[in-house]
Amino acid sequence: MQDRSAEAGRSALAVAEGAVQAARRQLALPLDATLDLLAALESRGGAPAGTLPGRLAARLGRDGLQFAALTDAAGRITWSSHAPLVGRSLAEREAFIRHRAGRAEMLLTPALLDLPGGPRSLLASQALADARGGFAGMAVVALDPRRLDAALGDAALLPGLRLALLRPDGMPLASAGATTRVASWPAPPAAPLLRPAGEGLPPLALAAAPVVAELVLLAAYDPRPQTRLAAEAGWLALLGAFLASLLALGLPLLRRPLAAPPAAQPLEEALPAVGYRGFIDPGGALHLTEIGAGVERLTGWTPEAALRPGWRLRGIDAASLPLGPVIEDRLRREPSAAAEFRFRRADGAWMWLRETLRATARTPEGIEVAGALEDISAERELALQAATAAKFATLGEMAAGLAHELNQPIAIMSLAAENAAEALEEGEEGVAEAVVRLRRIMAQADRAKAIVTQLRAFSRVDVSALEPVDLGAAVQGMMVLAGQALRDAGIQVQLRLPDVLPPVVGQIILVEQVLLNLVLNARDALLERPPERRRLRIEAEAGRADSDVVTLRVTDTGPGLAPEVLEKLFEPFYTTKPPGLGTGLGLSISRTIMRGLGGRILAANAPEESEMGAEFTLVFRRATPGGHPGPDPRAAAPAPRWPAAI
Repeated sequence: MQDRSAEAGRSALAVAEGAVQAARRQLALPLDATLDLLAALESRGGAPAGTLPGRLAARLGRDGLQFAALTDAAGRITWSSHAPLVGRSLAEREAFIRHRAGRAEMLLTPALLDLPGGPRSLLASQALADARGGFAGMAVVALDPRRLDAALGDAALLPGLRLALLRPDGMPLASAGATTRVASWPAPPAAPLLRPAGEGLPPLALAAAPVVAELVLLAAYDPRPQTRLAAEAGWLALLGAFLASLLALGLPLLRRPLAAPPAAQPLEEALPAVGYRGFIDPGGALHLTEIGAGVERLTGWTPEAALRPGWRLRGIDAASLPLGPVIEDRLRREPSAAAEFRFRRADGAWMWLRETLRATARTPEGIEVAGALEDISAERELALQAATAAKFATLGEMAAGLAHELNQPIAIMSLAAENAAEALEEGEEGVAEAVVRLRRIMAQADRAKAIVTQLRAFSRVDVSALEPVDLGAAVQGMMVLAGQALRDAGIQVQLRLPDVLPPVVGQIILVEQVLLNLVLNARDALLERPPERRRLRIEAEAGRADSDVVTLRVTDTGPGLAPEVLEKLFEPFYTTKPPGLGTGLGLSISRTIMRGLGGRILAANAPEESEMGAEFTLVFRRATPGGHPGPDPRAAAPAPRWPAAI
């Protein structure tokens, strides 16, 4: 019996420890976003400015970030991304008082403000210093605690398990859990422990881990199965009694005539999108003439405000518009068009909209159109999370190879340092040799730094706007990450890249992610071949001078793709690898990325005479298409943050 009890205790502790680690990973996205934004504000030295840089402004409205602000030394808000907050005082807030008293590190404190994201908020704050090192105010980033609650909820999946993010005084800033509630959160233990039952409290397995800003993540797990079974049985008995009573009361009512059903919800209010009508004048401007009442539910703007001239253009984030002609110009040549962009709600928060426009009549005075606006904020968030998860899964697969890749320059530096020390012990005669050794150490340090820099860039969660990308640099960046994995598998890599390759539209990290997925898939397929038949070829082709596209092909000498595999290759969760060796998401996410970049990905088998296997072709748009005029001035802003649909 004691052995069984001890085993149950160890199992409960393992659950609590695993939940803490899972919750830390879930909290990393919103907390890292908060820290990055605070660091950016602090680097500005407290000087108010009109807007944040585009990359940082894109963070607001995502990851639970509500607004950013700067105060002066008296606590008055001098700048804020949410303009109505300018002039308000935070001097009485706990965070400001502690920063003014000398607290330099970040604080996370609760607050009740009239915020763009809702009434509840957590204020992440950082002290600002003037040129002499004195207190100059503080930088503030508001974080929606519901985002932290949701992150903890993703890790608190077992019955009896609860998670909380606690301040040093024990106050929970966020919490989540299932059936078993904790009356009061216990003090976080220094090491995982089993707290016995006592004074009406259940036995708990406790585990804790530090997070940021003196915050502690606590997991409390009640391992008693009989408690949960009894609770479930009680609920079932109560439900049975309720159904019996309902049946007894309901039978006489069946003889009565049915009352009239309630009025149905209007169709416009039931739809997840809002429709509108308008016309495009000869100059290319879109004028709205009619819009559904649902626009207020969708964006916070009343129909009257939405019909005012320029409402739509004023709300659009120009940096999020797709590259190429704007949707109005595309409608001159096409029957319908669609685009995705960021849009500012009436409360100041950002949202993502998908706009679909169709021409209903064409006259000399213009084009009559009907359109729809749909909120896709949650859709884009999920797509970004899926791509990020796939990216980190890929890094996990290459962990051993990357460790070996880093170990090589470190070993060389260690040996060179020993040789330099021995040379210097010989006196002046050994100085020249020591200098040679030191220069070798510097070269290897640069090599290790390049690997780490590439890893940090590839692991970045936020993605900037579309820009011209050098495909050669993207291939080299991918090889830094995957080179050791390919060498370990005995694969010979052939790079056939032209000396002059025009830049393409994209984001270098996303291009590297697509290439990495293709190369690692090829590696797995080539492991079935004899060592002398393991070859991988990467080649690029710019095409004619007047071509608008650049192609990049990844070909291997593997067994190729069967017809039934080709049909399902890009479907989510479809994989031909054994269980545990693949998620089936790599190619699906690669196709989504390529579509977002305005390109496409194709899969086929190489010609039989080439003695090659599977061939994947990436088609990119040229950043400056040869022989074509430049883009429309209205569309000159950088195009969308991924994932975008063109």
